[in-house]
Amino acid sequence: MKNRFVVLAMVGVMALSMVACGSASTNTETESAQVEDEAVPTASNEAAQDLDENSIDFIKQVSNECAPEIDFSDCDTFTDMLNKKKITAGMGYANITVGDVDVFAVTSGTYDNMDGNMAGIDATLFTYDDGNIVELGKICSGGTAYPIATKDGYIYTASNHWVCKYVIGDDNSLQIMEKASVVYDTDGNGTYFYESEDGGDYSKIDSAHAEEIMNQLYDEMGAAEVINFDTVAE
Repeated sequence: MKNRFVVLAMVGVMALSMVACGSASTNTETESAQVEDEAVPTASNEAAQDLDENSIDFIKQVSNECAPEIDFSDCDTFTDMLNKKKITAGMGYANITVGDVDVFAVTSGTYDNMDGNMAGIDATLFTYDDGNIVELGKICSGGTAYPIATKDGYIYTASNHWVCKYVIGDDNSLQIMEKASVVYDTDGNGTYFYESEDGGDYSKIDSAHAEEIMNQLYDEMGAAEVINFDTVAE
């Protein structure tokens, strides 16, 4: 899977208007279909359209649109969310550990990743805080060739043009620890960018260094474990 990430990240110029949200379908994906299905997510609302499409804020806004909105106000446990049908047919759920945090991840739809996993490209993340369910945040990838994955306390999402590495902070905040991206000009030449929500100043990172980081992040995601979601039956 790692080599496919690197290749897909570097080829072609894809329009940011292509829609990936909700593109996952249950049990029907093949390897070739995954590659053809690649798209960079977009957002429909005006707030997102006003954002820089290469920014962390844009990725977070798109994630908020793609990942499921779940009313858990009358639920005491994750099991309640299932029993009270907050997670409906075709959606998926998984229990994962991110660092020291036990996380309940819910995706809007699952697909067969052809590696033994029912994967997802978006997720709303929950945990317990003082015995109560809290929502950590929402994440998304840009298509089925980039299933959400975890490794060494991090969560990874990606598309052909960006890759994000998430961490959960001590205050149960979901943060993009690293994000690398590329923008192509009309001649197909790429300029690379790096961002983080860790509070550091990375403005002096040049395109060549950002490209190295981007390739490293794709390698990390390729070596990570794809989240295997249980699919809610009809």
